Parts: sequence; C-alpha cells; structure tokens
Amino acid sequence: MFKNLKEKLANQAAKTNLNFIPGISSPDSASISRDSDTRTSSITSRDDNHENNRTRLDSAASDISQFSVGHNPNASLNYESPPRTYYPPSDIESEYGGGGGDDSDHESHAKMIQMKKLLAIYKNKFNQLKNAYDEVEREKDHIKNILQQHQDTSIKRLSELREQTKLDRQAKEQLECLHQKEIRKRENRIEELTLKLNAQQDLIQLPHDADQQEIQKLLEKNSKLESLLSRCNEVMKTNEAKRNEIEKQRDDLIQQLNEKQNVIESMMKAPSKGEDHFSLKHFVRNIMVSGFNNAINYWESVEGSNSFGGVAILLHQSISSKIIEKQENFLMLEIETENEKILLGGIYVPPKIYNIDHDAFFELFSNFLSGLWDRCSIYESVEKYRPPWPQHLILLAKTVNKHKRKYRKTHYVRHYEEWAYWYDVYQKEKINYEEKKRNKKLLFLRENNNIWKVARPIFKKYTPPFRGLKTPQGIERDHQKICDNLADYYEKHFSESIYNINNAHHTKCREAYTQISYTPNIPLQKIKIEDVIKQWKKFKPKKSMDSVNTSAFLLKNLPTEYFQVITVLFNKCAENGTFFERAKHARGVCLSKDGVYPTEDRLRSISLLPNIGKWFEKIIAERVENWCLDNGLNLDEQSGFTANRRLQTRILSLIEDIRLTVAAPNRPVLAIFIDFLTAFDRLWYPALFKTFNDLDMPLDLRRWIY
Repeated sequence: MFKNLKEKLANQAAKTNLNFIPGISSPDSASISRDSDTRTSSITSRDDNHENNRTRLDSAASDISQFSVGHNPNASLNYESPPRTYYPPSDIESEYGGGGGDDSDHESHAKMIQMKKLLAIYKNKFNQLKNAYDEVEREKDHIKNILQQHQDTSIKRLSELREQTKLDRQAKEQLECLHQKEIRKRENRIEELTLKLNAQQDLIQLPHDADQQEIQKLLEKNSKLESLLSRCNEVMKTNEAKRNEIEKQRDDLIQQLNEKQNVIESMMKAPSKGEDHFSLKHFVRNIMVSGFNNAINYWESVEGSNSFGGVAILLHQSISSKIIEKQENFLMLEIETENEKILLGGIYVPPKIYNIDHDAFFELFSNFLSGLWDRCSIYESVEKYRPPWPQHLILLAKTVNKHKRKYRKTHYVRHYEEWAYWYDVYQKEKINYEEKKRNKKLLFLRENNNIWKVARPIFKKYTPPFRGLKTPQGIERDHQKICDNLADYYEKHFSESIYNINNAHHTKCREAYTQISYTPNIPLQKIKIEDVIKQWKKFKPKKSMDSVNTSAFLLKNLPTEYFQVITVLFNKCAENGTFFERAKHARGVCLSKDGVYPTEDRLRSISLLPNIGKWFEKIIAERVENWCLDNGLNLDEQSGFTANRRLQTRILSLIEDIRLTVAAPNRPVLAIFIDFLTAFDRLWYPALFKTFNDLDMPLDLRRWIY
C-alpha cells in the first residue's frame, strides 16, 4: 500500500515538473518518500515497542499477583492490569486517498486542506500515543509500589521466622541440657548400683569358715536365751500368785467402798436437817481412815451454804491438780494426765434432789446448764467456713501454683508447658470431683422426698429494725411504754373467747371443756431413755436463747451421761401428769412487718419457749401422732402437722389436680385459697376438746394437753 502511494505521488510530481519545473521532481519525491518511510517506520517501531512493553508489563503484573496471592492474603496488594484505551492503526498513510496528476489550483488547494486534515490526524494520533506512554509509566510506578510493599512484608515475615527459630533453638538447647543432666544422674545411679552389686557379690563369696563361726556363736546365744526364758517362766508364776493375792485385796476394798457408798446415800436421804450435823472435813476424814487407807492423802474443798459445809473433791496421791475456779458451793479443778488435761467440777446437790418437785428440779437443772454456757460453747465465723477439698486436689493446686510462679520468674517455654499441663490436670480432677458431688446430691434428693431438705423457704434478706411503735397519739419510743402497750394488746388478743349460749354446738363444746378442766391429773406412760435420745437427735443446733437462758445448741452438745437425769425429770412430770410451769413462760421477740415504726397489728411475734420443755413436749406429741395413725385420722388432703407430709408436697399435688382438670374437659377451673388471719392464735379450745371427746382420744393425753 505504501508503495502504491509513493508511485502515485511520484507520477503526479513528474507530470507537474515536466510542465513547469523540470529536473526537481525526483529529489523532492525521494525526500518525501524518505520522510514518509522514516515517519511510518518510526511509528510502527514505536507501536511494536509499545506492544512489547505492554506484554512485559502484563507478565510482570501477573507474576506479582501470583506472589501476592501465595504470600500475602491481603487483596489490596493484588495488581490488576487496566484495560487498554489506545490501539494504534497498523497503516497510518493508508488513510490518504488522493490520486496524482495534473491538478488545477483549486485541486491543489483542496489537497492542501486535505493535507492539513491529515496533519490534524497525525497530531491526534501523537496525543493518543503520548497518553498511552503516560499510562504505561503510571503502571510502572504502581507496580514498583506493590513490589516495595511485598518486600516489606516479606522482610518482616523473615525476621519473625528468625526469632521463632532462635527461640526454638534455645528451648532445644535447654531440653538437651536437662536430658544430659538426667542421663548423667542415671549413669551415676547405675555406677552406684553396680558398686553395691559388686560389694554384695564379694560378701557372698566369703569363706565358709566365717559362716561356721557365726553359726556356733548363734547356737551359744540360743542356749543362753533358753535358760533365760525358763527363768522368766518361773518369775511369771510367782508374779501370778502375787497378782491373785492383790486381786483378792482389791475385791475386799471394792466391797468396803460399796458399803461406804451405801452409808453415804443413807445419810443423804436423811429426812431432817438435824441429822446432817457433821462437817465436810470430818466426813472426808472418816472416809480416808476407814475406807481408802493411804490411797487418798489430800483433797480440795470449798465452803458453802449447805448443811455439809461446802463441796470437796477427793484426789489420788499420784494425780496432780490445779484449782481453776472456786465459788460458793462450786469447785473446778484441772487434772493432768499423761495425754491431756481434764476439767473436773464439783457442785452441791441437795440430798433430796430426786424427791423434790419437778418444777424445782427443772429450775435447778436449767440454771446449771445456763451457768455452763460459756464453758462449752465454741464460736466460729460462718463467713470464713468452707467445706474442705480432698487432699489430692489440694496437692494439685499447690503444684499448679508452684509451676506458675516458676514460669513468671523465667518466662521459658518449657516452664509454660509444664504449668499448662498441670493446670489441665487440676481442672479435669476438679470437674470430676464436682460432678460426683452433684450426682451424689441428686441421688439424695430422689430418695424419700429429700428435696424439701434442700429447697428451704425463702424469706426477706433484711428485716427493718424495730425502733418504736405507732399509736393514735403518735410514735412511741419509750421501751417501758412499748412493752405495756404490747402486753395489753396480746392479753386482749389471747383472751378467752365468748361463746353463744343460744347455739347448741357452742354449749356442747363448753361442756366438754368444763368437764376436762374438772378432771384430776392422770399419770402418763413412763418415758424411756430411748425416746429421750431419739428426740435429742432431731434437735437443730440453734443458738437462740430461751426464757431460762438455754439453747438447742447447748442441749445438742450435752454429754450422754445427762440423759439419765433428764429422763428422771421427764418421768417426774409423767407421774404427776403435768407440765413444767417455767416451760410455759416464753421470751417474746417482735419483728416488724411494716417499716421502722409499725403498728401493734403489724408485728410478727416469736415466742422462745424453754428447750427442755419443748423436748418433753415432742415426746408426748409423738405419742399423739402414733394414736392418730393407729386410728386412721390422718387424711390424704391433710398437709402439715403430720410426719412425712409437707405443705410443699400438698401444693404440688393441687397444681397437678388443676392441670389434669383443665386438660381433660378443656374447661376453666376455679381454685379458691382461704387464709385465716392468725388462725393458730385464735383457736377455740372448747371446740378442740369437743373434737377430742368425739374421737375417743385417751383421757390422759387430753388432760395433759389441757
């Protein structure tokens, strides 16, 4: 195509030159052709260079994108080649479409205009080429930035890997050192064992002569021991004869002691005080001279207001003692034995203690227990108490803490791994222990309806202090006036109820109540010590003090020797068919239901009766329950006040009945719950005794309840 264009231009120039300027056409055409050839060749070479650069950039960009994808997952560093906006033509001079020949001025002018258009086209193509070149330069800068970023990340990664390899190398060196130490220890141990083994072999290989000499020595020693054994047998025979004589003397002494004790008991049961004319010292001296000979050579005594002159404690001559407390009619000693120190107390007991009235007996015994309160109570802070962990868990926790401290000091990887291992072991053991504990608790809850022993009632965490009483005249803060107002209110509250004379049922109830009031006291069945121990085991160790300054906690810690005394006290009441008068007096505690200054009817009154009286009352209550069970008086609908029947169980059964009633006919159910205001305090006793009479309750129990 370029050749045809050149030939046309040459022919036109030749024609024009032949007519006007001969001889000039060939060099001009040659120069024009050379210029055009050089121009077109330069353009095509640039296009070829541009294409080559483009292909190299595309390959570099693809390589960079592969590197970034393989090493860095960040999508912002991936290079994407921009779309091409410049496509240069393959043959620029082919756009010239004019032909040669003899043209007029008009035609030359048109050709000039056409050449200008061609020049404009060249300029436009040149601008496009320049823009494409600028775009390639920008792509180079972009690629350079991406390569620099990838280089930075790779350098950082290499530095991290070097540090990690350095740490691993150090850890391996430490492990190698430890293994070498262990190997050395084992080698030393092996050497020691080999030396011992060689020594044992040397001992085994001793000559037999030494063994024979040793056997001869052993035989001689055996003969000497046999002779010594025969002598010992003879001595044992003589000692056995002496022991028999001593046992006879001991039996005689015990018989004399029993006789003296019988004499003492007969003296203590003397009816008049005139017979108790001898003093305590003469009494002790008579016992020493006539009964114990020289076995007891001293005593400790204290003067008192009783007819014997005081209290004395007789001691053996081999016992060392020390006086701890010394008061009138009371003496306490500290006796030292081989293993421990024992406190021994002596208190004056009246001679007729078992013949006095049961109320006086109750008062004396309560005072005795309240006097010993500070000597048998142990106070422990509940907040600091925590159930003990098993021993293996404690050892594991100590091991974990030990390795944790070691790792904090050194920051070695090996120490961290040891700490992590022992921590995992401790957590697993702890989880297993807690799971076993929970399973054990769940098994306990499933048996015999024990869930109600764990699910306790929920009360308010805080009760406002009771600082005063709200009255119609205002707020009363004086303690004496508050007590007087409350006494008047509760006297009226617990006063005898008024019955209707015209009501036949009220009249019958009144007659039954009057009849039981005129009935004399009837003795109850004798109380056994097994019943006393059974009710004692049911006590909860509460520390609230009652009206005689005793508590359930104190009774729970009583020695078993006191149960006989308490059984005697209860049988005294059972023989008379009465109850302790002091046990009917309660200590009242009022808690507020409505703020700091409540009214009289907004108080929750709590009565703390003597615990010994409640002990006796529970024994009789068990007899009443047994009578109800024998006669079939306990209904299935009855909840509370009976053994193994709780209010919570009754509520669950009611909820189940309501659910079944709703589910079966698919109809609504009406459930009515009635709460009687202070029902227990306002119980009408004539109606209660009328019910007892109709049920043929034993008369002795009815009279005792009255």
